Amino acid sequence: MPTAPFGTWPSPLRPADVAAGRRSHAALSSDDRWLWWLETRPGEDGRTVLVRAEPGEEPEVVSPEGTSIRSRVHEYGGGAWCLLADTTGSFAFVEDRTQRVMAGTKASGPAALGAEPPADEQWRHGGLIAGPDSSVLAVRERIAGGRSERSIVRLESGGNEQTLCIGRDFYGSMALAPGGRHLAWVLWDHPDMPWDATELWVGRLTERGLGDVVRVGTSVLEGCSVDQPVWTSSESLCFVADAAGWWQPWRWRKGAAVERLCELEAEFQGPAWGLGQHTLVALEGGGLGCLWRRQGTDHLGILAGHVLAGLAQPCVTASSLCAHRGSLAWLGQSATSPPGVWWWSGEAGAAPVVAGAEPLDPDDVSLDEPLVVDTGPRPVHAAFYAPRRSGWSGPAGEAPPLVVFCHGGPTASFSAGFDPVVQMLTTRGYAVATVDYTGSTGYGRRYREALQGRWGVDDVDDCVSVAAWLAETGRVDGTKMAIRGGSAGGLSALGALVRSDRFCGAVSWYGVSDLMGLVSETHDFESHYTERLVGPLPEAAEQYRERSPLYRVADISGSVLLLQGEDDPIVPPSQSQAMAEALAARGLRCDYRLFPGESHGFRRAETLVAAYTAELAFYEEILLAPSSESVSSRRPR
Repeated sequence: MPTAPFGTWPSPLRPADVAAGRRSHAALSSDDRWLWWLETRPGEDGRTVLVRAEPGEEPEVVSPEGTSIRSRVHEYGGGAWCLLADTTGSFAFVEDRTQRVMAGTKASGPAALGAEPPADEQWRHGGLIAGPDSSVLAVRERIAGGRSERSIVRLESGGNEQTLCIGRDFYGSMALAPGGRHLAWVLWDHPDMPWDATELWVGRLTERGLGDVVRVGTSVLEGCSVDQPVWTSSESLCFVADAAGWWQPWRWRKGAAVERLCELEAEFQGPAWGLGQHTLVALEGGGLGCLWRRQGTDHLGILAGHVLAGLAQPCVTASSLCAHRGSLAWLGQSATSPPGVWWWSGEAGAAPVVAGAEPLDPDDVSLDEPLVVDTGPRPVHAAFYAPRRSGWSGPAGEAPPLVVFCHGGPTASFSAGFDPVVQMLTTRGYAVATVDYTGSTGYGRRYREALQGRWGVDDVDDCVSVAAWLAETGRVDGTKMAIRGGSAGGLSALGALVRSDRFCGAVSWYGVSDLMGLVSETHDFESHYTERLVGPLPEAAEQYRERSPLYRVADISGSVLLLQGEDDPIVPPSQSQAMAEALAARGLRCDYRLFPGESHGFRRAETLVAAYTAELAFYEEILLAPSSESVSSRRPR
């Protein structure tokens, strides 16, 4: 067996392969003949197309040539398309460039629904669902004079439209009851985020608008996060709520109290960053198809009454559940293969309708090892990926270098599904640790809320604790460790160079470096987010500066790579630019790459290739090149 230094193994995964593997699938739906979904294609300038396929047939693109489908409501979008109720293959979608809702079929050109916005206003649409009489219901975000206003609108052909709800800060998931007579929807106000507190409302839909409007579960659900209304009949509304500490299925019937349907301590949905999440779906006979997450792994099953029955299937990560031909379909991936479209086909069980092409031999795939590291002030959830490349090994007696991954959000989490970025590193001989630090979702509301007031401290220290434990147990080389993160994870990664001497360097993908600047520059959806995560202003101004790497450059140990999109409205490029200038002024090593045409989350193949290439070169220089400075004695401050 060949032996080579860790980090230098010949990997079959090039940056171009990893970029191609970032083709994403989202928003699965069914008309009981075809399965339909959105597919983002990095190789086509990052555009998103609508695709459909029958089991056993090749997928076909059905959206218009050259069109990209994308919602920009709340910047994160979601719910950018829907099938129309006439079941003739007609669909509606949000055209990315104009943000108008269009409707058509594969054979016919699309036509705009609703009115055209005034020249001095910008309208965005998302959360689309089919309404009565070929109409579409959508969340509208109206931006005018520097202010944002949201509403729920009913859109029809010929420029006709109707405002159904307005006056609250945000609107989310919607569901129309069978027969089209009742609408359920979710809303919330600043300073809450949708995982803090939302409200569920129901109203009777008529030609004149909404009447008989009532709020569901006022006493039981007060102060809870409620989402995903799903009608199982015209009289029975199910939804997900964390009133008992976990996002679990509940039910409401008019005139009756809300009731919890399942007591399993698991998360039956994720944080609602975007619109159109589907982990709960109505089935014939009144049952519910469900997806839920426990300890980083997703599960699939059917809830009948109060009994939850799991279905054996190979996907460890799943999303976008829908009913199809009397059963269930979903988007999922195993631990060894990229995302695909799956269908539970009765006696045959789970089968791929469209399977992701496997870029690696299974013998080269590093599988996650779940960890709970309990050496610090609190237990930390994480996963470890050992270096793995068939036929290769590292020098005897040596341990591999480590790259720690910090997720964004910070209200997010990692999953056990195949990640080409992780495998790009492990097949070269690096070890990887993904950390679900305090504040992550997937472990109940209590774990999620534990970061309130502590962002920039506990998340950072948790990542340091995991790295330290892996070094102390001999799994990695404690003198060769780096840390990376995107968005909020960039704050954690850069913060680790401030609060610790453990790491040789940090990579920040469109990451936060200045919390005060973030408050003044970010978009409306997250404009109050830091009030809970850090504290209210101006009272907490000192905490904002203390936890901002930009103001702690003098305390940074290690090199930095900053990767930033020029058109990012969520974490503006001024954040990375100011950080790069501050590091340079102190004489510290910093590589800054600004990518024109990219926003928050890179979409284009050429951008992804350049970013991954830069990241690999960065690790080679700081972790593999000989260094006169030993970090084996570094300890957190």
